[in-house]
Amino acid sequence: MKNYYKALANFQQECPVLLKATDGYGYKYVDLPTIIYKINPLMKKHGLGFTQELGTNPTTGASCVTTTIFHVDSGEHRSATIDIPLVELKGQNPYQSFGSGTSYFKRYQLTSALGIVSDKDIDAYGEIKETPKPIQIELNIGDDNWKTVLSYIAASKKTLSFEEIIKKLETKYSKNSLGKCKVELKKAYERNK
Repeated sequence: MKNYYKALANFQQECPVLLKATDGYGYKYVDLPTIIYKINPLMKKHGLGFTQELGTNPTTGASCVTTTIFHVDSGEHRSATIDIPLVELKGQNPYQSFGSGTSYFKRYQLTSALGIVSDKDIDAYGEIKETPKPIQIELNIGDDNWKTVLSYIAASKKTLSFEEIIKKLETKYSKNSLGKCKVELKKAYERNK
């Protein structure tokens, strides 16, 4: 399994944080097509591939999905199977509910097997809605909001452009305040780049 683990580790070093941008029922998530679009070039680069097969678990008799991550050249691989519980989802017929469950478990099984990180992990609880708080225009370094913004910029600049960071910040803070602080925010982004 040496080749598999080496390729997986190299993949993980280059895989970006995937941003949850798809709206669910009260929460956000990264959809499966986005995950696949983002990871396929890196998987190819590091000689990795994956399959996700639907089937019936012989032990439980439940519908299941089996995800296999494999190293192309050596054939080394790891597989995991998870049952897809049959649940009724509001506004969906049984086939749509099963399709939603299948997508959900494919998404989580794939990201788990590859060690992919998303920007927040709150799916079990739903996204917590907060009232936007304007940043103090005086840019008082003691202001907790300002420190939070600076910390976010420092943590995000490796994977996001300045414009992407500003768009994410605008979902939490007043656009007017951010606009007035943009020069200082740009300086924080450029620092130690």
